[in-house]
Amino acid sequence: MKATLLALALGAAVSAIPAPAFAHMHVRDCGVHSDYSLSIKPDRLVFKRSHGAPTEVEIADGTLRVDGKLVATSAEDATRLRDAEREVRSLVPEVKGIARDAIAIAFDAVAQVAAAFAHDGDAARASAERIARAGREIDRKIAETDSFDHWQDADIDRLVESTVDALVPEIVGNVAAQALRVAFTGDTAAAAELEARADGISKSVDRAVAKQAAALESRAMSLCPRLHALERAESELQVRLSDGSRLDLVRVY
Repeated sequence: MKATLLALALGAAVSAIPAPAFAHMHVRDCGVHSDYSLSIKPDRLVFKRSHGAPTEVEIADGTLRVDGKLVATSAEDATRLRDAEREVRSLVPEVKGIARDAIAIAFDAVAQVAAAFAHDGDAARASAERIARAGREIDRKIAETDSFDHWQDADIDRLVESTVDALVPEIVGNVAAQALRVAFTGDTAAAAELEARADGISKSVDRAVAKQAAALESRAMSLCPRLHALERAESELQVRLSDGSRLDLVRVY
């Protein structure tokens, strides 16, 4: 019985965490990949990578610098670069908003699981405060960052996973303690109640997460046309690098 209860509790905790739907900024019909990290500065966008050439590309108000050298561009390309910069600056807050809301959903779900298995009201409140504090810290880091490593949220995934990993032992410990008490007393009614509670919270969290995740997916999907437009703008640039190749900062798939 104890193993079954622990499995159910872990299942509830795991199901409470939405899958990382925004890795590589990927949604159902589009995703973005870049070989470059992106830093958004007040006056320019900076794309950097450690391997390959060029290693650094800067876009600033219609101008283009490649590895520190100003590249001559036509008036049409200057307009395209200016439009692309404006669109990236417009997209980033929206992507951040989706990521922050996804984090909030995940931590709300974990908090529900923790509260359901806390051994008393004080423990539930203390657990809720710790989870809320961890969620606020991740939210703050997302809000304040101006750098995006390869346009992925792998760093956010790792941060969430490490935080949740630190909380799960507490949840499992509470369930294990309750399961052991039930096992020692041989109270079959209490065992059934604990198992039903584990199953109920798992289903409740699943429903809540699924509904909110669907709304986030819809918001992410709405960005697809703008992402494709951004890629088209880059492909229409007439400027060439020193080796005759085109800029390849972003790919939409």
